[in-house]
Amino acid sequence: MYLLYQLIALLACVACIACKPIQARDSTPVASTTYPIPSILTPARATNPLFSQAPLQHSTFAVNSTVAFGEMADPTNKYTLFRDGGGSCPIANRTLFFFDDTGAYINGTFKGFASNSISVATNFSQPNVLSDVSCTPATGCQAAIPWTSAEAATQGSPSKRYVLWVYTNCIPTGTNTAVHFWSLNKYSSDYAYTGLGNTMVQYELNATTNQLTLTRNTEVTFAPPTYPYGSFASVVVNGTAYLYGLDVTYNRNDVHLAMAPVGTITDLTTWQYYNASTKSWSSTMPVPSARAQSAAVIQNSIPFSTGTVFFSEYHNAFLLVFFDNYADSTFRVLSAPSPVGPWTTNNLAIWSLTPGPKGFDYGGVAHSFYYTNNGPAGKSLMLHYSYQDSSGTYPVANELTFA
Repeated sequence: MYLLYQLIALLACVACIACKPIQARDSTPVASTTYPIPSILTPARATNPLFSQAPLQHSTFAVNSTVAFGEMADPTNKYTLFRDGGGSCPIANRTLFFFDDTGAYINGTFKGFASNSISVATNFSQPNVLSDVSCTPATGCQAAIPWTSAEAATQGSPSKRYVLWVYTNCIPTGTNTAVHFWSLNKYSSDYAYTGLGNTMVQYELNATTNQLTLTRNTEVTFAPPTYPYGSFASVVVNGTAYLYGLDVTYNRNDVHLAMAPVGTITDLTTWQYYNASTKSWSSTMPVPSARAQSAAVIQNSIPFSTGTVFFSEYHNAFLLVFFDNYADSTFRVLSAPSPVGPWTTNNLAIWSLTPGPKGFDYGGVAHSFYYTNNGPAGKSLMLHYSYQDSSGTYPVANELTFA
């Protein structure tokens, strides 16, 4: 069943016009679960990105080297896992990885399937080696992100089920806390689904008991045609989170922007929304009825698929490292002196990958914090993407170092 969903996961979401974006947070969780997490520390030096108008450094984005580490997997897990997508989350000196549709096999025999799964990085020097948490023979293969009761009631039907997918990294909100925006979709048949928007999942890791609690306070945070802020990319600057959302309803060339204090990010009444045409922020969230290209913080010549925004000390700039279109095999980069721009739109290719047997790679994500202890942040990046082998799809880890 997993193989049927891989290409579908890359298609544009269908607008749910009847859905209304949720403006206030309910303090009562609609779904919550707790997992034991291995106590494997992977501390990284935090950078302090500042609004800087100094010149862009290393502006050619020339690449000195790339290192392919191979499939991201747990060598101790008796399950062979096929999965795709995903994003990372540095929390409590751990590094969590979340992946999408996860199928488990032993010697080719199907053992289980989940809409998503959790793993833990074991060592930054070997970014492909993970410790699996939610899909092992001991735990079974269960969804990492909790379902609401209504969502859980449909999981026995492969053609009428909800799915939660992620293609971006989390937003750290404290030493032991973070939030992560997941796309919520509902299948009406084996091949057709409706995008219901995104949902904010809160993470809290108790570093003493090694218990990770995942909580959703509402089923949907931003419903179509509202921009799914935070689902494309995010960056935190001096206590403020900047949250980027693609216009998935009208045109995926446009990226829209919101911001919120990290300390109140779960309260949408504290959010503000950027209009690039007026260069102004408003506490009123735009609900588009058509393409609002002039309001987008990035108006690109090609559509976006997946991306990551971070501050690079090495380049003295904010970078957007991304894949374009729905299916691509090339990492590209845009840059800006601040989170609001002005962003370049030259779509400079920094690494063209060799596609797998099925014709393309997808789901490219950058993890900028991996190599911050080895020189200026941003000079070296950990990159992962979904590789389609003839046997199945799996994430692979790589290191890219700029010249």
